Amino acid sequence: MAEAAEADAASGSDKAHIVSVKTPDDCISSTASTDSHTVTVTSVTVPGRPIAAGVVVPYVMIIHTGTNNPALDKIEKWEDGRMNFIINPHTDRASPLFHVRELFAANREDSVRVTKYLPSDVGLPSQLKISVESNKLEIIKEALYIREVTIFYRSEFYRFPVNDYLYPHNPLLFDPNDIYDGCPPYVISKCGKGTFLNNETDPAVLSARLEELKLRRKYLDWSKNDGEFVLPGSTKEIDYDKLPRFLKFKNARQKAFQINLKRGHNMMKRTVIENKISVIFGKDTPEHFKSFKEFEQTFLELAEDHEYDGAMVFEVQQIIACWKEDEEFTRQELCGINPARIRKITSLPETWDMRPEMPGHVMGEGVTLEAELEAGRIYIIDTDMLEVVGDGGMLMPILTGFSLPMIICLADCIFYHDRNGVLRPVAIRLEYKNGGAAPTFWFPPVRSAEEGSPEYLAWLLAKMYFRSANMQIHAILTHFVRAHAVVETFAISMYRCLPRQHPLHKLFVPHLAGIIPINVQGRQFLTKSTGVMAALMAAGDKLWRLADVWMKQLKYEHLLFPEDLKKRDVADLPGYHFRDDAMAWWDTLGLYCSEFIAIHYTTDEMVVQDSELQNMIGEIRTKGFERLPDNGNFPASLKTIPELVEYATLLIWNSSIWHTAVNFGHVPFLGFVSV
Repeated sequence: MAEAAEADAASGSDKAHIVSVKTPDDCISSTASTDSHTVTVTSVTVPGRPIAAGVVVPYVMIIHTGTNNPALDKIEKWEDGRMNFIINPHTDRASPLFHVRELFAANREDSVRVTKYLPSDVGLPSQLKISVESNKLEIIKEALYIREVTIFYRSEFYRFPVNDYLYPHNPLLFDPNDIYDGCPPYVISKCGKGTFLNNETDPAVLSARLEELKLRRKYLDWSKNDGEFVLPGSTKEIDYDKLPRFLKFKNARQKAFQINLKRGHNMMKRTVIENKISVIFGKDTPEHFKSFKEFEQTFLELAEDHEYDGAMVFEVQQIIACWKEDEEFTRQELCGINPARIRKITSLPETWDMRPEMPGHVMGEGVTLEAELEAGRIYIIDTDMLEVVGDGGMLMPILTGFSLPMIICLADCIFYHDRNGVLRPVAIRLEYKNGGAAPTFWFPPVRSAEEGSPEYLAWLLAKMYFRSANMQIHAILTHFVRAHAVVETFAISMYRCLPRQHPLHKLFVPHLAGIIPINVQGRQFLTKSTGVMAALMAAGDKLWRLADVWMKQLKYEHLLFPEDLKKRDVADLPGYHFRDDAMAWWDTLGLYCSEFIAIHYTTDEMVVQDSELQNMIGEIRTKGFERLPDNGNFPASLKTIPELVEYATLLIWNSSIWHTAVNFGHVPFLGFVSV
């Protein structure tokens, strides 16, 4: 019979992919088949209740568990218990409770396929209740991550998304309704598109929906956010290990993080020990590199010693080959990992009033800066926000044995869009304000200048100071605050206000999953006063002060990429591939969000009446950005479908496209420190 059921299931659709089906182990005593989908039985016993003789039908269940984040070569199996199911629970078509005991994939995506024969009056599967029960003698148990359960019934697939952890409850020791490690005791998943709260008519489903949000709010609450500095709202939990299970990384990802963290700590300890020994034996001054070539060789030796990825080293070597050129310098400012800071200006800032006359060869004979400003051909990147940040290096004596303050130097760079359509740097202003030094101004050398000449090296050094200043802003503001801390407010509100059955939860969760745990780990290890950023960055000691300056200026419209481009007036900037690619993604996501939302919201009134959505929008404004002037213009509610489409596009674009742009270029652009 199992072979016949398998053939029937597979023949119903070319998408079945049924490669093996288990013989039912808890409900089989058949006599003959009446048609391709039903079996007449003389008696059937199913855990929970006996079934009189009659007709049963096969339900092919494909249970998807585990995760590929990251994928491991070996699939670890979960064997701490069994899964329990009821199809169409709390209805007059409810199936008997039935069990599946298998070796479910835990650390990598995989599926288990089984066939269960159930009474024909269960009918089409519209809801599925899932729980996990432990082995009765099991003491140490792991929660199981369930992605989805697919049921193949009468030639059709019915999908029940879960995307959550369930903890195995021991029925001898625990109430099966108990909550453990932040895992719900059970999940009721509905087939088909998401639903709104005011459309739920089944009391059991409505109760499960409300209980889900109650559970989330219990384990995920806002921090007080009443410290010295204005920061985005965050979770109050400061210890990653104490986060509820549904917020933690998958086991494989966390193991990889712990391995890399330990490796980094060991590298740091080794360096500290070597430096301390050096000081003990009388070497009380740091050793300086004598050439860029020596510095490059040191990088390659470190890469070999610490077994850096070969592809990563190759990327860095490509940058090393051209990093001194103005063309590459410009490319990195437009399309590197801090690509949205350049803006057009029509007059110079007051900080440039003391500038000397620009050498004639810089912009071309007869071309003046004033005329090109008026013509709209001058752009600037400034780092004035660093003015509030003192010199770093608090941990340098501990790490190196030497007292090496890291200098915060204010730096601006002016770019000229010349008549040949080329954008190039033409002047840099440096000012060591913390040291009380007057500003200095630097210009490119003549084309014939040799690489080792004083004027060539002076210009190169000015670019390096500028890159250092701009990277402080990138690491703390562009990346950590905007791509992480701001996005965390969206994630907290989503989890607290939108249950998994809500259409927008389904839309948002792939883009927000993981941001809360990585931020908790970041605050635990990177951004605290004795963390990695304080140790290795000039502005790391004072990063919250810098974040405070940026947050007080943040507006909702700043996160709308088309508005940001208008504000910076960079529509005709040549070679600005980040603008073109990012705008293409904005348009694509906007279209996707519009089409998705149109499936679920057909009138503006539906947006207004969606209380769960309005609660999320309200929390983002009042909890996420409560300390910003006028809450950063973040809306208190949404009233129309276009407003919802814009908000959804903003949320997804900033949490995915923006983060990708400013994060994944760290190795090629910053692997060689001199750039």
